[in-house]
Amino acid sequence: MTQSTAQANCHAIGGRLALVSSAQKLDAIQAFILSKLGPKSDVWVDGSDAAIEGAWRTSTGDIIRYIGWTGVEPNGGTSENCITLRGKEVKDEGCDRGNKVIAALCEPVI
Repeated sequence: MTQSTAQANCHAIGGRLALVSSAQKLDAIQAFILSKLGPKSDVWVDGSDAAIEGAWRTSTGDIIRYIGWTGVEPNGGTSENCITLRGKEVKDEGCDRGNKVIAALCEPVI
């Protein structure tokens, strides 16, 4: 599914794409994904730099202060503007990569 479809699916059930806001939350999210989907599944979380390259923001426009990128990520330039998790990796990915990203991690709106 694409990132926009993932976001719409989360909204349809009263939530939103999960936001990685700290190292502790990233660890918890990654543990959950590993236990439910395994280490090779790409999962959408909230965040994009489509509006301004390198300025990562939530779907509501708030600045993202923590992401927890892996290695050389983000490395996709203007062709990879959304955030995915895969096992213990945090990567930028093309927002329309529905053929690659299989799931969305939703969280309740508080």
